[in-house]
Amino acid sequence: MPRTKPAEQRRADLVEAGRTLFLSKGVAATSLEDITSRAGVSKGLFYLYFQSKDDLLQALQDQFSAELADRIRAAADSVVDWGAKLDACVQAISGSYREQRDLHEVLFRHGGHVSASHQASHELVLQALSDLLASGTAAGVFDVDDPDATAVLLWASAHGFDPEFAAPADDRLIRAAQQLFRRAAGLKDR
Repeated sequence: MPRTKPAEQRRADLVEAGRTLFLSKGVAATSLEDITSRAGVSKGLFYLYFQSKDDLLQALQDQFSAELADRIRAAADSVVDWGAKLDACVQAISGSYREQRDLHEVLFRHGGHVSASHQASHELVLQALSDLLASGTAAGVFDVDDPDATAVLLWASAHGFDPEFAAPADDRLIRAAQQLFRRAAGLKDR
């Protein structure tokens, strides 16, 4: 058995250490020493994978967003009806917020993120929504002139599931979001 781990495993260990520590201590209170100690690597090895703690935070934001984008795509792909695809997207987003609320909060609210990096992470989710809207439009089912702009609108509305927002992510809010997604896509009410 080799004594050293493969590069991708070392990077994954650092990402997991960052995730765990950011959740337990917060981003600001977590030091580079904390991260490297938890991952069992040296600071020098850390710098082979990340330029800074902020770079690690960005990697976690990207990972979170990529997982959400994959979840949106899988939810939409799991049904045939185009309206149900939109409804499934809302359910996927809501479920993600419910299941990963603490991680979302630490990564995107308390992470000290730069707005450009935050926006770059959201591009992954926006692309998943835009692709669905463009596909539905190409199939002649949706009536969307600008899938990219509409995806931004829908993503902004999905932030209503955020626990800091006034309304809870209950069934009423989910149904309202589903109605908004359908209307934005040019579908009649259910």
